[in-house]
Amino acid sequence: MKSRRSKDFIRFVLVVAIVILVNIIGSLKFFRLDLTAESRYSLSDATKNLLESFDEILYVKIYLEGDFPAGFQRLQRESKQMLDEFRAYNPRIEYEFINPNEGEDVEINDDIKEQLQFKGLKPYQLQINDKGGTSTTDVFPGAIMSYGDKEIPVLLLLDQMGVSPESQINSSIQTLEFTLANAIRGLVVQARPTVGFLQGHDELEPRFVADFARTLYENYDVDKFDIRKYKSDSTGEELSILGQQRRINRFDALIVAKPKKPFSDLDKYLIDQYVMNGGKVIWLVDAVHAEMDSLTKRAQFLAYPIIDQLRISDMLFKYGARINTNIVQDAIAGGVSDRKSINKWVYFPLIMPQVKHPITKDLNAIQLNFASTVDTIMAKGIKKTILLKTSPYSTFSPSPHMVNLGKLYNEPPQSYFNKQNLPVGVLLEGNFESAFKNRIAPKENTGEEIKIKEKGDFTQMLVIGDGDIIRNQLSVVDPNIPKGTPLPLGYDQYTGQQYGNRDLLLNAVDYMLDDSGLISIRSRELKLRLLNPQKIKTEKGFWKLLNTIVPVLLIVIMGVVLTFLRKRKYA
Repeated sequence: MKSRRSKDFIRFVLVVAIVILVNIIGSLKFFRLDLTAESRYSLSDATKNLLESFDEILYVKIYLEGDFPAGFQRLQRESKQMLDEFRAYNPRIEYEFINPNEGEDVEINDDIKEQLQFKGLKPYQLQINDKGGTSTTDVFPGAIMSYGDKEIPVLLLLDQMGVSPESQINSSIQTLEFTLANAIRGLVVQARPTVGFLQGHDELEPRFVADFARTLYENYDVDKFDIRKYKSDSTGEELSILGQQRRINRFDALIVAKPKKPFSDLDKYLIDQYVMNGGKVIWLVDAVHAEMDSLTKRAQFLAYPIIDQLRISDMLFKYGARINTNIVQDAIAGGVSDRKSINKWVYFPLIMPQVKHPITKDLNAIQLNFASTVDTIMAKGIKKTILLKTSPYSTFSPSPHMVNLGKLYNEPPQSYFNKQNLPVGVLLEGNFESAFKNRIAPKENTGEEIKIKEKGDFTQMLVIGDGDIIRNQLSVVDPNIPKGTPLPLGYDQYTGQQYGNRDLLLNAVDYMLDDSGLISIRSRELKLRLLNPQKIKTEKGFWKLLNTIVPVLLIVIMGVVLTFLRKRKYA
Protein backbone atom coordinates (compact mmCIF):
# COMPACT_ATOMS: atom_id res chain seq x y z
CA MET A 1 0.00 0.00 0.00
CA LYS A 2 2.85 2.32 0.94
CA SER A 3 4.78 1.57 -2.25
CA ARG A 4 1.64 2.25 -4.28
CA ARG A 5 1.25 5.72 -2.74
CA SER A 6 4.90 6.53 -3.39
CA LYS A 7 4.51 5.49 -7.04
CA ASP A 8 1.44 7.69 -7.41
CA PHE A 9 3.31 10.59 -5.84
CA ILE A 10 6.27 10.12 -8.20
CA ARG A 11 3.89 10.06 -11.19
CA PHE A 12 2.20 13.24 -10.00
CA VAL A 13 5.56 14.99 -9.59
CA LEU A 14 6.64 13.89 -13.10
CA VAL A 15 3.42 15.16 -14.68
CA VAL A 16 3.76 18.53 -12.94
CA ALA A 17 7.43 18.75 -13.97
CA ILE A 18 6.57 17.99 -17.61
CA VAL A 19 3.80 20.63 -17.63
CA ILE A 20 6.16 23.23 -16.14
CA LEU A 21 8.89 22.31 -18.66
CA VAL A 22 6.49 22.61 -21.61
CA ASN A 23 5.35 26.04 -20.38
CA ILE A 24 8.96 27.21 -20.00
CA ILE A 25 9.79 26.06 -23.55
CA GLY A 26 6.58 27.67 -24.85
CA SER A 27 7.49 31.00 -23.25
CA LEU A 28 10.91 30.92 -24.92
CA LYS A 29 9.79 29.75 -28.36
CA PHE A 30 6.42 30.81 -29.87
CA PHE A 31 4.63 28.20 -31.95
CA ARG A 32 1.11 27.17 -32.91
CA LEU A 33 -0.21 23.81 -34.07
CA ASP A 34 -2.71 23.56 -36.92
CA LEU A 35 -4.14 20.07 -37.37
CA THR A 36 -6.61 20.92 -40.18
CA ALA A 37 -6.10 19.14 -43.52
CA GLU A 38 -5.57 22.34 -45.56
CA SER A 39 -3.72 24.30 -42.82
CA ARG A 40 -6.78 26.49 -42.43
CA TYR A 41 -5.50 28.31 -39.37
CA SER A 42 -1.89 28.73 -40.47
CA LEU A 43 -0.82 32.16 -41.64
CA SER A 44 1.61 32.50 -44.54
CA ASP A 45 5.21 33.53 -43.88
CA ALA A 46 4.53 36.80 -45.73
CA THR A 47 1.69 37.65 -43.32
CA LYS A 48 3.75 36.71 -40.27
CA ASN A 49 6.65 38.92 -41.41
CA LEU A 50 4.22 41.78 -41.99
CA LEU A 51 2.63 41.41 -38.56
CA GLU A 52 6.02 41.49 -36.88
CA SER A 53 7.07 44.66 -38.72
CA PHE A 54 5.20 47.28 -36.67
CA ASP A 55 5.20 48.21 -32.99
CA GLU A 56 2.33 50.71 -32.63
CA ILE A 57 -1.35 50.05 -31.99
CA LEU A 58 -3.30 49.09 -35.12
CA TYR A 59 -7.04 49.50 -34.51
CA VAL A 60 -9.73 47.71 -36.50
CA LYS A 61 -13.45 48.52 -36.42
CA ILE A 62 -15.51 45.73 -38.03
CA TYR A 63 -19.12 46.57 -38.88
CA LEU A 64 -20.37 42.98 -38.74
CA GLU A 65 -22.31 42.93 -35.50
CA GLY A 66 -26.01 42.17 -35.37
CA ASP A 67 -28.67 39.59 -36.14
CA PHE A 68 -27.52 38.19 -39.51
CA PRO A 69 -28.39 35.22 -41.73
CA ALA A 70 -26.09 32.18 -41.46
CA GLY A 71 -23.76 33.32 -44.26
CA PHE A 72 -22.97 36.68 -42.69
CA GLN A 73 -22.61 35.02 -39.29
CA ARG A 74 -19.97 32.77 -40.81
CA LEU A 75 -18.14 35.75 -42.31
CA GLN A 76 -18.32 37.47 -38.93
CA ARG A 77 -16.94 34.41 -37.13
CA GLU A 78 -14.15 33.86 -39.66
CA SER A 79 -13.16 37.54 -39.48
CA LYS A 80 -12.87 37.33 -35.70
CA GLN A 81 -10.84 34.11 -35.90
CA MET A 82 -8.49 35.66 -38.48
CA LEU A 83 -7.94 38.77 -36.35
CA ASP A 84 -7.28 36.53 -33.34
CA GLU A 85 -4.66 34.72 -35.42
CA PHE A 86 -3.11 38.09 -36.28
CA ARG A 87 -3.09 39.07 -32.60
CA ALA A 88 -1.25 35.86 -31.71
CA TYR A 89 1.70 37.20 -33.71
CA ASN A 90 1.28 40.85 -32.76
CA PRO A 91 -0.74 41.74 -29.64
CA ARG A 92 -0.76 45.42 -30.72
CA ILE A 93 -3.70 44.67 -33.03
CA GLU A 94 -6.92 45.71 -31.33
CA TYR A 95 -10.38 45.25 -32.78
CA GLU A 96 -14.06 45.68 -32.01
CA PHE A 97 -17.26 44.63 -33.76
CA ILE A 98 -19.82 47.41 -34.21
CA ASN A 99 -23.49 47.31 -35.15
CA PRO A 100 -24.31 50.49 -37.15
CA ASN A 101 -28.04 49.74 -36.71
CA GLU A 102 -27.89 49.38 -32.93
CA GLY A 103 -29.05 52.81 -31.78
CA GLU A 104 -32.72 53.71 -31.48
CA ASP A 105 -32.23 57.18 -32.97
CA VAL A 106 -32.78 56.74 -36.72
CA GLU A 107 -31.11 60.05 -37.64
CA ILE A 108 -27.90 59.14 -35.77
CA ASN A 109 -27.86 55.73 -37.45
CA ASP A 110 -28.31 57.34 -40.87
CA ASP A 111 -25.43 59.75 -40.15
CA ILE A 112 -23.18 56.82 -39.18
CA LYS A 113 -24.09 54.97 -42.39
CA GLU A 114 -23.39 58.06 -44.51
CA GLN A 115 -19.98 58.39 -42.87
CA LEU A 116 -19.21 54.74 -43.56
CA GLN A 117 -20.16 55.14 -47.22
CA PHE A 118 -18.06 58.32 -47.44
CA LYS A 119 -15.09 56.38 -46.03
CA GLY A 120 -15.48 53.70 -48.70
CA LEU A 121 -17.61 50.92 -47.18
CA LYS A 122 -20.34 49.56 -49.41
CA PRO A 123 -23.80 48.85 -47.91
CA TYR A 124 -25.85 45.75 -48.70
CA GLN A 125 -29.57 45.44 -48.07
CA LEU A 126 -30.59 42.30 -46.19
CA GLN A 127 -34.06 40.94 -45.63
CA ILE A 128 -34.46 39.67 -42.07
CA ASN A 129 -37.29 37.20 -41.41
CA ASP A 130 -38.72 37.31 -37.89
CA LYS A 131 -41.98 36.50 -36.15
CA GLY A 132 -43.46 39.86 -37.01
CA GLY A 133 -42.74 39.45 -40.73
CA THR A 134 -39.91 40.62 -42.96
CA SER A 135 -37.75 43.69 -42.37
CA THR A 136 -34.96 45.27 -44.41
CA THR A 137 -31.69 46.47 -42.93
CA ASP A 138 -28.41 47.88 -44.26
CA VAL A 139 -25.30 45.79 -43.62
CA PHE A 140 -21.72 47.02 -44.04
CA PRO A 141 -19.55 43.90 -44.40
CA GLY A 142 -16.29 45.76 -44.02
CA ALA A 143 -13.88 47.37 -41.61
CA ILE A 144 -12.04 50.63 -41.01
CA MET A 145 -8.37 50.16 -40.12
CA SER A 146 -6.36 52.94 -38.50
CA TYR A 147 -2.66 53.15 -37.71
CA GLY A 148 -1.18 56.39 -36.46
CA ASP A 149 -2.83 59.17 -38.45
CA LYS A 150 -3.68 56.92 -41.40
CA GLU A 151 -7.02 55.22 -41.99
CA ILE A 152 -8.27 52.96 -44.80
CA PRO A 153 -11.49 51.03 -45.55
CA VAL A 154 -11.44 47.25 -45.99
CA LEU A 155 -14.19 45.47 -47.94
CA LEU A 156 -14.62 41.97 -46.51
CA LEU A 157 -17.32 40.80 -48.93
CA LEU A 158 -16.27 40.28 -52.54
CA ASP A 159 -18.49 41.46 -55.40
CA GLN A 160 -19.07 38.62 -57.88
CA MET A 161 -21.72 38.79 -60.60
CA GLY A 162 -23.61 35.62 -61.44
CA VAL A 163 -22.48 33.91 -58.23
CA SER A 164 -24.80 32.73 -55.47
CA PRO A 165 -24.60 34.66 -52.17
CA GLU A 166 -23.29 31.51 -50.42
CA SER A 167 -20.42 31.09 -52.93
CA GLN A 168 -19.73 34.82 -52.70
CA ILE A 169 -19.29 34.56 -48.92
CA ASN A 170 -17.17 31.42 -49.30
CA SER A 171 -14.84 33.23 -51.71
CA SER A 172 -14.66 36.17 -49.31
CA ILE A 173 -13.66 33.86 -46.47
CA GLN A 174 -10.98 32.22 -48.64
CA THR A 175 -9.36 35.59 -49.38
CA LEU A 176 -9.80 36.98 -45.86
CA GLU A 177 -6.14 36.68 -44.90
CA PHE A 178 -5.02 38.51 -48.05
CA THR A 179 -7.71 41.19 -47.69
CA LEU A 180 -6.75 42.05 -44.10
CA ALA A 181 -2.99 41.63 -44.53
CA ASN A 182 -2.94 43.76 -47.69
CA ALA A 183 -4.77 46.55 -45.87
CA ILE A 184 -2.26 46.38 -43.03
CA ARG A 185 0.56 46.57 -45.58
CA GLY A 186 -0.87 49.81 -46.91
CA LEU A 187 -0.86 51.29 -43.41
CA VAL A 188 2.47 50.19 -41.95
CA VAL A 189 4.95 49.73 -44.83
CA GLN A 190 7.21 52.79 -45.20
CA ALA A 191 9.34 52.05 -48.30
CA ARG A 192 6.82 51.98 -51.15
CA PRO A 193 7.34 51.15 -54.85
CA THR A 194 6.58 53.87 -57.38
CA VAL A 195 4.02 53.47 -60.16
CA GLY A 196 4.02 55.89 -63.09
CA PHE A 197 1.32 56.81 -65.62
CA LEU A 198 3.03 57.28 -68.98
CA GLN A 199 2.21 60.50 -70.84
CA GLY A 200 3.23 62.05 -74.12
CA HIS A 201 0.94 60.16 -76.56
CA ASP A 202 -2.46 61.60 -75.65
CA GLU A 203 -3.09 58.94 -73.01
CA LEU A 204 -6.19 59.14 -70.79
CA GLU A 205 -6.45 62.40 -68.86
CA PRO A 206 -5.77 62.26 -65.09
CA ARG A 207 -9.49 62.70 -64.27
CA PHE A 208 -10.28 59.46 -66.13
CA VAL A 209 -7.69 57.44 -64.17
CA ALA A 210 -8.23 59.32 -60.89
CA ASP A 211 -9.96 56.51 -59.02
CA PHE A 212 -7.34 53.90 -59.85
CA ALA A 213 -4.54 56.33 -59.03
CA ARG A 214 -6.19 57.02 -55.66
CA THR A 215 -6.53 53.28 -55.01
CA LEU A 216 -2.89 52.70 -55.92
CA TYR A 217 -1.81 55.45 -53.55
CA GLU A 218 -2.90 53.32 -50.58
CA ASN A 219 0.09 51.01 -51.17
CA TYR A 220 2.31 52.79 -53.71
CA ASP A 221 3.74 56.17 -54.61
CA VAL A 222 2.04 57.39 -57.79
CA ASP A 223 3.30 59.93 -60.31
CA LYS A 224 3.04 60.95 -63.97
CA PHE A 225 5.89 60.61 -66.42
CA ASP A 226 5.87 62.55 -69.69
CA ILE A 227 8.39 60.69 -71.81
CA ARG A 228 8.55 63.61 -74.26
CA LYS A 229 9.65 66.21 -71.70
CA TYR A 230 13.36 66.49 -70.97
CA LYS A 231 14.19 68.51 -67.88
CA SER A 232 16.91 71.13 -68.19
CA ASP A 233 19.92 71.39 -65.91
CA SER A 234 21.26 74.58 -64.30
CA THR A 235 23.04 75.61 -67.50
CA GLY A 236 19.81 75.52 -69.49
CA GLU A 237 20.94 72.60 -71.64
CA GLU A 238 18.64 69.64 -72.14
CA LEU A 239 19.38 66.47 -70.25
CA SER A 240 20.88 63.62 -72.21
CA ILE A 241 19.09 60.45 -73.23
CA LEU A 242 20.89 58.69 -70.40
CA GLY A 243 19.46 61.29 -68.04
CA GLN A 244 15.95 60.55 -69.32
CA GLN A 245 16.66 56.84 -68.80
CA ARG A 246 17.52 57.55 -65.18
CA ARG A 247 14.22 59.39 -64.78
CA ILE A 248 12.14 56.55 -66.21
CA ASN A 249 14.06 53.94 -64.24
CA ARG A 250 12.95 55.45 -60.92
CA PHE A 251 9.53 53.90 -61.59
CA ASP A 252 8.99 50.30 -60.56
CA ALA A 253 6.05 49.97 -62.96
CA LEU A 254 4.58 51.99 -65.83
CA ILE A 255 0.95 52.08 -66.92
CA VAL A 256 0.29 52.92 -70.58
CA ALA A 257 -3.40 53.89 -70.55
CA LYS A 258 -4.99 54.16 -73.99
CA PRO A 259 -2.40 56.06 -76.08
CA LYS A 260 -3.70 57.73 -79.26
CA LYS A 261 -0.60 59.35 -80.76
CA PRO A 262 2.45 57.63 -82.30
CA PHE A 263 5.46 56.54 -80.25
CA SER A 264 8.71 57.87 -81.64
CA ASP A 265 11.77 55.65 -81.98
CA LEU A 266 13.31 57.39 -78.98
CA ASP A 267 10.15 56.79 -76.90
CA LYS A 268 10.27 53.13 -77.82
CA TYR A 269 13.97 52.92 -77.04
CA LEU A 270 13.46 54.40 -73.57
CA ILE A 271 10.61 52.01 -72.77
CA ASP A 272 12.51 49.05 -74.22
CA GLN A 273 15.61 49.70 -72.12
CA TYR A 274 13.38 50.32 -69.10
CA VAL A 275 12.00 46.79 -69.62
CA MET A 276 15.50 45.41 -70.11
CA ASN A 277 16.44 46.82 -66.69
CA GLY A 278 13.58 44.99 -64.99
CA GLY A 279 10.82 47.60 -65.32
CA LYS A 280 7.22 46.37 -65.39
CA VAL A 281 4.71 47.67 -67.94
CA ILE A 282 0.92 47.38 -68.13
CA TRP A 283 -0.19 47.98 -71.71
CA LEU A 284 -3.86 49.02 -72.01
CA VAL A 285 -4.19 49.70 -75.71
CA ASP A 286 -7.04 50.29 -78.16
CA ALA A 287 -6.13 48.72 -81.50
CA VAL A 288 -9.32 50.08 -83.05
CA HIS A 289 -10.78 53.57 -82.69
CA ALA A 290 -14.36 53.22 -81.46
CA GLU A 291 -16.05 55.59 -78.99
CA MET A 292 -19.59 55.53 -77.57
CA ASP A 293 -19.71 59.34 -77.87
CA SER A 294 -20.01 58.88 -81.64
CA LEU A 295 -23.48 57.36 -81.16
CA THR A 296 -24.83 60.53 -79.54
CA LYS A 297 -24.74 62.25 -82.93
CA ARG A 298 -25.73 59.44 -85.30
CA ALA A 299 -27.08 55.88 -85.15
CA GLN A 300 -23.89 54.33 -86.47
CA PHE A 301 -20.19 55.02 -86.89
CA LEU A 302 -17.16 53.45 -88.52
CA ALA A 303 -14.61 51.79 -86.22
CA TYR A 304 -11.18 51.83 -87.85
CA PRO A 305 -7.75 50.38 -86.91
CA ILE A 306 -5.16 52.63 -85.23
CA ILE A 307 -2.58 50.20 -83.81
CA ASP A 308 -0.24 50.74 -86.77
CA GLN A 309 -0.37 54.50 -86.20
CA LEU A 310 0.81 53.99 -82.61
CA ARG A 311 3.97 52.23 -83.91
CA ILE A 312 4.26 49.84 -80.94
CA SER A 313 3.26 46.56 -82.63
CA ASP A 314 6.87 45.64 -83.38
CA MET A 315 7.85 46.03 -79.71
CA LEU A 316 4.94 43.97 -78.42
CA PHE A 317 5.57 41.36 -81.12
CA LYS A 318 9.17 41.04 -79.96
CA TYR A 319 8.03 40.63 -76.35
CA GLY A 320 5.53 37.88 -77.27
CA ALA A 321 2.12 39.52 -77.88
CA ARG A 322 0.08 40.99 -80.73
CA ILE A 323 -3.06 43.11 -80.40
CA ASN A 324 -5.31 42.43 -83.40
CA THR A 325 -7.31 45.04 -85.28
CA ASN A 326 -10.73 43.53 -84.63
CA ILE A 327 -13.70 44.24 -82.35
CA VAL A 328 -14.90 41.58 -79.91
CA GLN A 329 -18.64 41.00 -79.49
CA ASP A 330 -20.11 38.78 -76.80
CA ALA A 331 -23.56 37.49 -75.88
CA ILE A 332 -22.51 37.89 -72.23
CA ALA A 333 -22.25 41.67 -72.15
CA GLY A 334 -22.82 44.78 -70.10
CA GLY A 335 -25.83 47.01 -70.56
CA VAL A 336 -26.45 50.46 -71.95
CA SER A 337 -29.24 52.70 -70.64
CA ASP A 338 -31.30 54.80 -73.06
CA ARG A 339 -33.21 56.39 -70.13
CA LYS A 340 -36.16 54.08 -70.83
CA SER A 341 -34.58 50.68 -70.32
CA ILE A 342 -31.23 48.93 -70.00
CA ASN A 343 -30.29 46.85 -73.03
CA LYS A 344 -27.40 44.46 -73.54
CA TRP A 345 -24.66 45.91 -75.77
CA VAL A 346 -22.60 43.16 -77.41
CA TYR A 347 -19.61 45.49 -77.79
CA PHE A 348 -19.27 45.66 -73.98
CA PRO A 349 -18.18 42.05 -73.26
CA LEU A 350 -18.22 40.88 -69.65
CA ILE A 351 -15.15 38.82 -68.85
CA MET A 352 -15.70 36.20 -66.16
CA PRO A 353 -12.18 35.21 -64.96
CA GLN A 354 -11.64 31.54 -65.78
CA VAL A 355 -7.92 31.17 -65.02
CA LYS A 356 -6.75 30.16 -61.55
CA HIS A 357 -4.15 32.87 -61.01
CA PRO A 358 -3.49 35.31 -58.15
CA ILE A 359 -4.44 38.22 -60.42
CA THR A 360 -7.86 36.91 -61.43
CA LYS A 361 -8.93 34.66 -58.55
CA ASP A 362 -12.44 35.37 -57.19
CA LEU A 363 -12.87 38.56 -59.21
CA ASN A 364 -16.16 40.10 -60.19
CA ALA A 365 -17.00 40.30 -63.91
CA ILE A 366 -14.76 42.72 -65.84
CA GLN A 367 -16.34 44.99 -68.43
CA LEU A 368 -14.48 45.88 -71.63
CA ASN A 369 -15.43 48.51 -74.21
CA PHE A 370 -14.81 47.79 -77.92
CA ALA A 371 -12.00 45.39 -77.04
CA SER A 372 -9.67 43.54 -79.42
CA THR A 373 -8.21 40.06 -79.19
CA VAL A 374 -4.60 39.52 -78.12
CA ASP A 375 -2.50 36.74 -79.64
CA THR A 376 0.62 35.24 -78.11
CA ILE A 377 3.74 35.11 -80.28
CA MET A 378 6.72 32.79 -80.02
CA ALA A 379 9.28 34.46 -77.76
CA LYS A 380 12.06 32.32 -76.35
CA GLY A 381 12.06 32.00 -72.56
CA ILE A 382 8.85 34.00 -72.06
CA LYS A 383 6.00 32.48 -70.05
CA LYS A 384 2.60 33.51 -71.41
CA THR A 385 -0.57 33.28 -69.30
CA ILE A 386 -3.89 34.22 -70.88
CA LEU A 387 -5.69 35.89 -67.99
CA LEU A 388 -8.77 37.26 -69.75
CA LYS A 389 -10.99 35.31 -72.15
CA THR A 390 -14.42 35.97 -73.59
CA SER A 391 -17.40 33.70 -72.92
CA PRO A 392 -18.23 30.57 -74.99
CA TYR A 393 -20.69 32.76 -76.94
CA SER A 394 -18.56 35.39 -78.63
CA THR A 395 -17.20 36.49 -81.96
CA PHE A 396 -15.14 39.28 -83.51
CA SER A 397 -15.39 41.50 -86.55
CA PRO A 398 -12.33 42.75 -88.45
CA SER A 399 -11.98 46.50 -88.79
CA PRO A 400 -13.01 48.74 -90.44
CA HIS A 401 -16.37 47.77 -88.96
CA MET A 402 -19.67 49.61 -88.87
CA VAL A 403 -21.00 49.88 -85.30
CA ASN A 404 -24.78 50.21 -85.44
CA LEU A 405 -27.26 50.95 -82.67
CA GLY A 406 -29.51 48.29 -84.17
CA LYS A 407 -27.65 45.61 -82.20
CA LEU A 408 -28.67 47.35 -78.98
CA TYR A 409 -32.37 46.68 -79.62
CA ASN A 410 -32.09 43.62 -81.86
CA GLU A 411 -29.56 41.21 -80.42
CA PRO A 412 -27.96 38.95 -83.05
CA PRO A 413 -29.04 35.27 -83.00
CA GLN A 414 -26.99 32.76 -81.03
CA SER A 415 -25.53 31.39 -84.27
CA TYR A 416 -23.84 34.79 -84.74
CA PHE A 417 -21.64 34.13 -81.70
CA ASN A 418 -19.72 31.27 -83.28
CA LYS A 419 -16.42 31.60 -81.39
CA GLN A 420 -15.45 31.01 -77.78
CA ASN A 421 -12.82 31.92 -75.17
CA LEU A 422 -11.16 34.62 -77.27
CA PRO A 423 -8.04 35.96 -75.50
CA VAL A 424 -8.18 39.67 -74.67
CA GLY A 425 -5.51 39.92 -71.94
CA VAL A 426 -2.18 38.13 -71.54
CA LEU A 427 0.53 38.20 -68.87
CA LEU A 428 4.13 37.91 -70.10
CA GLU A 429 6.94 36.90 -67.73
CA GLY A 430 10.63 36.26 -68.29
CA ASN A 431 13.87 37.75 -69.60
CA PHE A 432 12.76 39.71 -72.65
CA GLU A 433 14.96 40.30 -75.67
CA SER A 434 15.37 43.92 -76.67
CA ALA A 435 13.31 45.19 -79.60
CA PHE A 436 16.42 47.23 -80.52
CA LYS A 437 18.74 44.24 -80.79
CA ASN A 438 20.83 44.47 -83.99
CA ARG A 439 19.52 47.98 -84.60
CA ILE A 440 21.34 51.29 -84.63
CA ALA A 441 21.31 52.83 -81.16
CA PRO A 442 20.41 56.50 -80.60
CA LYS A 443 23.24 58.93 -79.94
CA GLU A 444 23.81 61.40 -77.14
CA ASN A 445 23.92 65.14 -77.73
CA THR A 446 27.69 64.81 -77.76
CA GLY A 447 27.49 62.35 -80.68
CA GLU A 448 28.45 59.43 -78.46
CA GLU A 449 26.57 56.21 -79.30
CA ILE A 450 24.63 54.69 -76.41
CA LYS A 451 25.10 51.03 -75.58
CA ILE A 452 21.98 48.88 -75.93
CA LYS A 453 21.17 46.20 -73.36
CA GLU A 454 20.04 43.34 -75.60
CA LYS A 455 18.92 40.80 -72.97
CA GLY A 456 16.81 41.96 -70.08
CA ASP A 457 16.56 41.14 -66.41
CA PHE A 458 13.55 39.10 -65.33
CA THR A 459 10.39 41.17 -65.46
CA GLN A 460 6.67 41.07 -66.28
CA MET A 461 4.20 42.90 -68.45
CA LEU A 462 0.46 42.74 -68.96
CA VAL A 463 -1.08 43.36 -72.39
CA ILE A 464 -4.83 44.04 -72.64
CA GLY A 465 -6.62 44.88 -75.88
CA ASP A 466 -8.76 47.62 -74.34
CA GLY A 467 -7.68 51.06 -73.19
CA ASP A 468 -10.95 51.87 -71.42
CA ILE A 469 -10.58 49.06 -68.89
CA ILE A 470 -8.89 51.61 -66.57
CA ARG A 471 -11.21 54.52 -67.36
CA ASN A 472 -13.56 55.65 -64.57
CA GLN A 473 -16.78 57.48 -65.33
CA LEU A 474 -17.43 61.07 -64.27
CA SER A 475 -20.57 61.79 -62.29
CA VAL A 476 -23.48 63.14 -64.34
CA VAL A 477 -26.49 61.22 -62.96
CA ASP A 478 -26.46 61.42 -59.16
CA PRO A 479 -27.59 64.90 -58.00
CA ASN A 480 -25.86 64.32 -54.65
CA ILE A 481 -22.44 64.12 -56.32
CA PRO A 482 -20.94 67.19 -58.05
CA LYS A 483 -20.88 66.82 -61.82
CA GLY A 484 -17.50 65.77 -63.14
CA THR A 485 -16.47 63.95 -59.94
CA PRO A 486 -14.54 60.75 -60.76
CA LEU A 487 -16.59 57.67 -59.81
CA PRO A 488 -15.15 54.34 -58.62
CA LEU A 489 -13.45 52.43 -61.42
CA GLY A 490 -15.74 49.70 -62.69
CA TYR A 491 -18.93 51.42 -61.54
CA ASP A 492 -21.47 52.13 -64.28
CA GLN A 493 -23.68 54.98 -63.10
CA TYR A 494 -26.21 54.38 -65.90
CA THR A 495 -26.96 50.76 -64.96
CA GLY A 496 -25.89 50.78 -61.29
CA GLN A 497 -23.54 47.81 -61.81
CA GLN A 498 -20.13 47.49 -60.17
CA TYR A 499 -17.56 45.54 -62.20
CA GLY A 500 -14.18 44.13 -61.20
CA ASN A 501 -11.92 46.35 -63.35
CA ARG A 502 -10.26 48.06 -60.39
CA ASP A 503 -9.55 44.81 -58.54
CA LEU A 504 -8.07 43.23 -61.66
CA LEU A 505 -5.60 46.05 -62.30
CA LEU A 506 -4.74 46.42 -58.62
CA ASN A 507 -4.04 42.68 -58.37
CA ALA A 508 -1.83 42.96 -61.45
CA VAL A 509 0.24 45.75 -59.87
CA ASP A 510 0.43 43.83 -56.57
CA TYR A 511 1.52 40.68 -58.41
CA MET A 512 4.31 42.54 -60.17
CA LEU A 513 5.56 44.72 -57.32
CA ASP A 514 4.74 43.02 -54.02
CA ASP A 515 8.03 41.42 -52.97
CA SER A 516 6.54 40.32 -49.64
CA GLY A 517 4.63 37.48 -51.30
CA LEU A 518 1.19 38.50 -49.99
CA ILE A 519 -0.39 38.17 -53.45
CA SER A 520 0.37 34.42 -53.42
CA ILE A 521 -2.18 34.02 -50.62
CA ARG A 522 -4.94 34.69 -53.17
CA SER A 523 -4.18 31.33 -54.81
CA ARG A 524 -4.79 29.47 -51.58
CA GLU A 525 -7.80 27.14 -51.59
CA LEU A 526 -9.69 26.52 -48.36
CA LYS A 527 -12.26 23.73 -48.46
CA LEU A 528 -15.41 24.98 -46.81
CA ARG A 529 -17.31 21.82 -45.90
CA LEU A 530 -20.90 22.93 -46.16
CA LEU A 531 -24.02 20.88 -45.48
CA ASN A 532 -26.03 19.73 -48.48
CA PRO A 533 -29.39 21.55 -48.18
CA GLN A 534 -31.18 18.93 -50.29
CA LYS A 535 -29.97 16.12 -48.05
CA ILE A 536 -30.98 18.11 -44.97
CA LYS A 537 -34.58 18.18 -46.23
CA THR A 538 -34.82 14.52 -47.27
CA GLU A 539 -32.75 12.91 -44.48
CA LYS A 540 -33.45 15.27 -41.58
CA GLY A 541 -35.47 12.69 -39.56
CA PHE A 542 -32.83 9.98 -39.93
CA TRP A 543 -29.95 12.15 -38.76
CA LYS A 544 -31.95 13.53 -35.82
CA LEU A 545 -32.78 9.98 -34.74
CA LEU A 546 -29.18 8.85 -35.23
CA ASN A 547 -27.74 11.73 -33.17
CA THR A 548 -30.30 11.22 -30.41
CA ILE A 549 -30.29 7.42 -29.95
CA VAL A 550 -26.70 6.40 -30.80
CA PRO A 551 -25.00 8.38 -27.96
CA VAL A 552 -27.45 6.89 -25.42
CA LEU A 553 -26.93 3.36 -26.78
CA LEU A 554 -23.14 3.76 -26.60
CA ILE A 555 -23.32 4.81 -22.94
CA VAL A 556 -25.63 1.84 -22.11
CA ILE A 557 -23.35 -0.61 -23.93
CA MET A 558 -20.26 0.78 -22.18
CA GLY A 559 -22.04 0.46 -18.80
CA VAL A 560 -23.02 -3.14 -19.47
CA VAL A 561 -19.52 -4.08 -20.64
CA LEU A 562 -17.82 -2.42 -17.65
CA THR A 563 -20.21 -4.13 -15.22
CA PHE A 564 -19.53 -7.46 -16.86
CA LEU A 565 -15.74 -6.97 -16.67
CA ARG A 566 -15.87 -5.94 -13.01
CA LYS A 567 -17.96 -8.99 -12.09
CA ARG A 568 -15.60 -11.24 -14.01
CA LYS A 569 -12.52 -9.72 -12.33
CA TYR A 570 -13.71 -9.61 -8.71
CA ALA A 571 -16.24 -12.49 -8.56
